[in-house]
Amino acid sequence: MFRSALGRSEAILNSEFVALAVVKDRAIIWGNRAFHQTFGYEPDELISQPTCNLFPDELSHVAFERAANAAIDESGRFHAELRLQRKSGDLGWFDLNMSRLDGSEHTFVATLVDRTESRQAVEKLALQVEILSAITDAVNVVSADGIIRFTNRACDAMFGYAEGELVGRHASVLNAETERSPQQVAQEIMQSLDASGGWRGDLLNRRKDGSTFWTNAQVISHRSAGLGQVWISVQRDISAQREAQAALRASEERYRTMVVATSVVTWRCPPSGLNTSSQPVWEAFTGQSAEQLLGAGWAQAVHPADMASVADAWQSALQSGQPFANEFRIRRHDGAWRWMSMRAVPVIDGAGCIVEWSGMGHDVTERKEAELALQDNEERLEMALDGSGLALWDWHLATHEVLGDKRWHAILGYQPDELGLAEENWWQLVDPRDLAALKRRLTDHFNGETASFHSEHRLRHKEGHWIHVEARGKITERDAAGQPLRMVGTALDISQRKRLNEEGVNLLKQIETLIRDATDGAPRSKEQEDLAASLTRRERQILGMIASGMTSAQIGEHLHLATNTIVSHRRNLMAKLDLHSTAEVTRFAMDHGLTNSR
Repeated sequence: MFRSALGRSEAILNSEFVALAVVKDRAIIWGNRAFHQTFGYEPDELISQPTCNLFPDELSHVAFERAANAAIDESGRFHAELRLQRKSGDLGWFDLNMSRLDGSEHTFVATLVDRTESRQAVEKLALQVEILSAITDAVNVVSADGIIRFTNRACDAMFGYAEGELVGRHASVLNAETERSPQQVAQEIMQSLDASGGWRGDLLNRRKDGSTFWTNAQVISHRSAGLGQVWISVQRDISAQREAQAALRASEERYRTMVVATSVVTWRCPPSGLNTSSQPVWEAFTGQSAEQLLGAGWAQAVHPADMASVADAWQSALQSGQPFANEFRIRRHDGAWRWMSMRAVPVIDGAGCIVEWSGMGHDVTERKEAELALQDNEERLEMALDGSGLALWDWHLATHEVLGDKRWHAILGYQPDELGLAEENWWQLVDPRDLAALKRRLTDHFNGETASFHSEHRLRHKEGHWIHVEARGKITERDAAGQPLRMVGTALDISQRKRLNEEGVNLLKQIETLIRDATDGAPRSKEQEDLAASLTRRERQILGMIASGMTSAQIGEHLHLATNTIVSHRRNLMAKLDLHSTAEVTRFAMDHGLTNSR
């Protein structure tokens, strides 16, 4: 019965790239080859199994049934992105569309599309965007009180404001009125951020001129040294996409339930590969008429840069009789270019002859754009790291593995495959003299006592000598209990800087000795003695550091004070002592035994 309800196309039912299944009374009564392959099962292995076997736990299955039943009772169909379990135990994300089979109250037809790779690509892209802080989408930063603290140019332009005009305003000015007020929308987002550290969804926004538009927004929580808790929002204008989706949904109501559920472009043509009849779904997507599509008219909708490779692949499939698979851009009815994953299979009769070709295409624009953007970001990151001398490391604390790039191994004189991934191999390279301090700084960061990790320590080079490295990093992932799972950072060889610093210190000591020898026996005035005795502990400390050759920035870092504060202290101190140069400060410090006041 379900075959009759689904239609007479065996090519679709037996497709190797569209996962179809029929469910009755919570059990799978039929599934095509693609459905079984998607979940890692042999053909027909899932037949008669309960649908709960595809869910990671009972709770998620119960929630699915509740939502699906409510949606189908109300509108006749259910759509969701679900996290389901393969036979191997691995979890993946799947786009599910389901509707009731005609004439049967308890029988449903479902189509699934594996979205795992696209989800992973988007997540990886998000990480690169955070590292590089180089994004062309709208970006704004909002403090805990809801006030906008930063916007990039793309954000100002997207919302119709002059550069910097939004800074200082409440974030609710960006939200348009829906069934909820802008203040309620902003409050909902902030509550989600407080609870989970992130929020993602579509927002109806309001430009300065009052016009509205839709964006897909991703908001993350971040602690800023200057502003405290802030929320970083990245938004992409999806108005055209939403309009196209609405138009597509309206047109698809005229077609079979299966086509509506899968939301794909379907077509068929004779063995020659030339269209001889109308292709309603293709025409609705591209805006081409039936007359324009005749023959090889479909090629007019293909991007010129992709046309040659697509034509070659299609001709090769027609000549060999093998399935066709290609990804290329198609012009949508609104003029936008969309990446499509297009596949076609030959329909064979009993004599082994091709009677027609049946094809489907999935819109994979977001995944493709994510891949291209990711590739661009990775290239820019690689160039930035090459130019700075920084090495990148990635520490997976749960598995005790450390991944380093080629520069990380080169710093220590090793090839990438010589040290392996075990974190113990890296611990053994740390100088025992620095080990306790290094572990203490790591523990402080793990416990959330420091915003980031910073350490200068020695590592043993492959040739046996010690090198100084400066390591910086940050926890990027924690479990539900707050325990660190992943840490990412950089390392820089500072051996030369250390050596030059030590040589400078030695030179200062020699100068100090020469000055002391030259001034031995010089009488000290009572006024100078009184001034030295009146110095506070902090003033003595700063005076000694100046005499040792430290800059204001270095003194500030050592005392955990701002550089401007140290500059002010230094100026006031020299005025108090009537000293006019660093040389005079150094001599005063040596005369009164203040050179070791650090």
